[in-house]
Amino acid sequence: MKRPWKVPLHKNSKLQSCLALSLALHLLVLFGLMPHERVTHYPVLPQIMVEFTKRPPPQRSLTRRQRPQQRPLVRRPALQAAPVVAQRPAPTASRPLPVMKAASLRIPTASLPDRLEMPVPDFPARQIGPEMRAGALEGTRQGADEIDMSLELMDVEALDTGRHRAMVVVDPNDRRKLKGFLYMSNLYSPSIERAEESVRAENIQVRWYHQMPRQMVERRMLQGLADKMMAKTQVHVEVRDAVRLDDPQLLQVPFVLMTVNTPFDFTDSEAANLGAYLTSGGFLFVDIMSMLWADYSDTELDIPAARSLIRASFEAVGYQEWKDWQFRRLAITHPLYHSFYDIKSLPRGMRDMHFLAGDYPPRTPDYLEGIVVGDQLVGVYSMRNYADFWAGIGRELVDWSLVNNVANHSMLVSAEEPLVYNLGVNLVVYALTREGSLARQLVDAD
Repeated sequence: MKRPWKVPLHKNSKLQSCLALSLALHLLVLFGLMPHERVTHYPVLPQIMVEFTKRPPPQRSLTRRQRPQQRPLVRRPALQAAPVVAQRPAPTASRPLPVMKAASLRIPTASLPDRLEMPVPDFPARQIGPEMRAGALEGTRQGADEIDMSLELMDVEALDTGRHRAMVVVDPNDRRKLKGFLYMSNLYSPSIERAEESVRAENIQVRWYHQMPRQMVERRMLQGLADKMMAKTQVHVEVRDAVRLDDPQLLQVPFVLMTVNTPFDFTDSEAANLGAYLTSGGFLFVDIMSMLWADYSDTELDIPAARSLIRASFEAVGYQEWKDWQFRRLAITHPLYHSFYDIKSLPRGMRDMHFLAGDYPPRTPDYLEGIVVGDQLVGVYSMRNYADFWAGIGRELVDWSLVNNVANHSMLVSAEEPLVYNLGVNLVVYALTREGSLARQLVDAD
């Protein structure tokens, strides 16, 4: 008997029958027994058309609205805020999320829950932002001779409303960084004017530039000092008309100049007003300017009438010399010589120039005297004639020396002139920034 798998296919009838039967069964399973899927056709919705129509704005009647009555401002006591403590939710806590309306999405609402709740993870607490710590405040105390008014944030010139005649702001870290404004004036006294006019009328030998009216000369002096101040600092300085010695408005002028050429008389009202000025924060610079000849004596160095006026002014306000006030020599270490420039030696004045160029050594004092009330310096008394340098007389003398071939004289004047200007700047800066000055009192009163 032959094995079926060893008989060729075309001769094996039984194998062919089995294959045909298997093929028929597979075709029957594929096409007869498999269920057919139902295809559902949904209707297509028509496209929504949106039309925009431009309509004119509605007409409104213009009516004046009545402003509601304002309630009076009442200062309420400040409420102390309670400390805010950040709390972290418990690990099992959950917070609800906002519910979106299902109708706007056009989906069945039956499958959506009323609220969706998601658990908040329990993250560890972390510090965000600056951390507040308790501790003592540390800083540098402001100097007593400086005005600290936030130099970088304040426009001082904008504060010049006309009420005050000076306002100066000083950087506490650099005394040369100051800005502000200042109006300077000189003193006017009819008695002093009459005394000088009588000297000129008697043809007494005086310098040619002292033959001009005193007010004109002093205005030139202050203008020269004002130009130097504006060139070296950020202080805007203007020169105004002279103030009468007996005028109560003198108590509003932080710095005044008084030059003396000849003996004079004064009234009780002038002395009393000057005493109130010096004891209220004002600053006075007195400069003796009388000409000295080659054979002058020590008694000609000073004019006693100027000291008598100062003594009488303090007596009028009840101050006693050597008890409440005094004339005191100013050492070169005094803050006056270091308020802006560091002055290491006192410059020579115009009264020394003639003798330095000749054969006669000068005998003018090599110091300045301070008018001191208690421990406060309220004025400076000079016998060296610095004010003529501020008036530009030194430059005119240099030109005259060059024309007349007087080389020594021109060199001496040229060397001393910038030093005298530096001293003048120090005088003005100290008068404005010292403790108790009139400039600081007027500003603090606001």
